[in-house]
Amino acid sequence: MKHNKPTIGDNQNPIQDQAVELINKFYSSLVSIDKHVEQSVLGKNKTIRDNSAFMAQVNTAKTLEEFKDWDIIIKAKNDGKDIHAEPLKSSKLEIVAGSQSEFGQYLIDKENNQLNFDFGKDINAKSKK
Repeated sequence: MKHNKPTIGDNQNPIQDQAVELINKFYSSLVSIDKHVEQSVLGKNKTIRDNSAFMAQVNTAKTLEEFKDWDIIIKAKNDGKDIHAEPLKSSKLEIVAGSQSEFGQYLIDKENNQLNFDFGKDINAKSKK
């Protein structure tokens, strides 16, 4: 019996891979922030608590800055704005030039209002089943 071993390039979908990479990046940032917030409350002395609070603030600011362009473009697309004109164009270009460029281009190419998610509706629909 022949066993089919996966090879390089099998099941390759760069858009999904980049979306997962973006989510992992965001989650890693949240874990780092959470660690510092926890130590800012539970640290054994004032120095540890103060340093941890500072690091939590630094990591939060860094994460917000890192995902700012994604937020701007997704909100603009949901509002039906033209993302190909200034002031949104610079955020669009940051997304399509970054490490998740194919996923960014996928979001750019989506029709306006196709990015709307009503998570509350989805959760309520699943809980009623």
